[in-house]
Amino acid sequence: MADLDLAVTQDVSQYLVNGPFASSDVVSLSGGFGNYAYRLKLRDEYHGRKTLVLKHGKAYIPGATSMAFDLARQNFEQTVMRQVRSLLPEDSLVTVPEVHLYDENAHVIIMDDCGEDAVSLKDLLKSGVPLPLDTIRKIGTALGTFLTRLHNWGEGDQEALDFFDRNKQARVLSAWATYGRLVSTLSGEDTYLTALTDPPLECTQDELELVAKIAQETTDVVHSSRETLLMGDFWPGNVLLSLKQSDEKVDVERIFIIDWELVKPGLRGMDIGQFCAEMHQMRRFFPATEPAVLALVSEFLGTYREMSKIELTRVARIALTHVGAHLIAWTPRSGWEGKETIRQVVAEGVQCLVDGYQGKPEKVDNSIVGRLTMSA
Repeated sequence: MADLDLAVTQDVSQYLVNGPFASSDVVSLSGGFGNYAYRLKLRDEYHGRKTLVLKHGKAYIPGATSMAFDLARQNFEQTVMRQVRSLLPEDSLVTVPEVHLYDENAHVIIMDDCGEDAVSLKDLLKSGVPLPLDTIRKIGTALGTFLTRLHNWGEGDQEALDFFDRNKQARVLSAWATYGRLVSTLSGEDTYLTALTDPPLECTQDELELVAKIAQETTDVVHSSRETLLMGDFWPGNVLLSLKQSDEKVDVERIFIIDWELVKPGLRGMDIGQFCAEMHQMRRFFPATEPAVLALVSEFLGTYREMSKIELTRVARIALTHVGAHLIAWTPRSGWEGKETIRQVVAEGVQCLVDGYQGKPEKVDNSIVGRLTMSA
């Protein structure tokens, strides 16, 4: 077994051959970033399941072998998935895949398969499949309920915060990937971002200095905050939906939240802000999705507000700041198309970043996260 390379499907089959997960077929799954993932088509059913998913980690990011990625991340992921799943009501529309095996030596997690027909929320919106607004609202309500439950639990569980506080790399990666790249994105230092450098963005020195100040202050907070437990990568690409056809319309049967390796203590507004920023990108780059996006985000935030146990003015400010940071750092790097729209969305990100940081109530209330503080 020591000679097997689980980045290769044939070796995955050999790794599984003598155990309960022996498979007639191992299919590589696309869409992941930090791991190798496979769908296992089992020879014999396992607790009623015909397929499962295997994730294999390396001490680097596949495709970027120079970028170290500590394998301890898998232990944090499988631990939080087990804990969160146990906390959710049995009838919860949103859940996480059940973990069936964690092999620390082989760096393997085997978990439930969300289904060959499961589709990410991002891909579903982009596809143009017409979804009734009541289905859209149902998704928004379910996601708001889930995230509030997670944050409410994390805030009150010091043992969980202590354990996941050991996931130091998650803090470092999250801070660098967003806040660590703000100034270089806006200044033109990252010359490969051609949508922003030809012609250069119009950012004054005063604006760059303010962005640098916000980036440094927020980086310090990301490295130290213990407000609650964050999912850490809460975006529509990690929201998988199992759909069904009922009464001649598309409905949602189950929602799975996947990829928990960046779980860590932090500020509530970070999870909220990442999700809302991605939804804003969706409406800007795929304008036909705007009615669905607005309805979903409204239900998501409204539900979060109703279920939260704290006053959310500060959370809304942090969320809006993070929306801005995400729009700046990720819009020109995530494959969105359309040079002028990329430039516009980055500029919108700067405004959100500043508005959130300065915290003027009228700016926050009228922003994409305004429903956290307003009933409208």
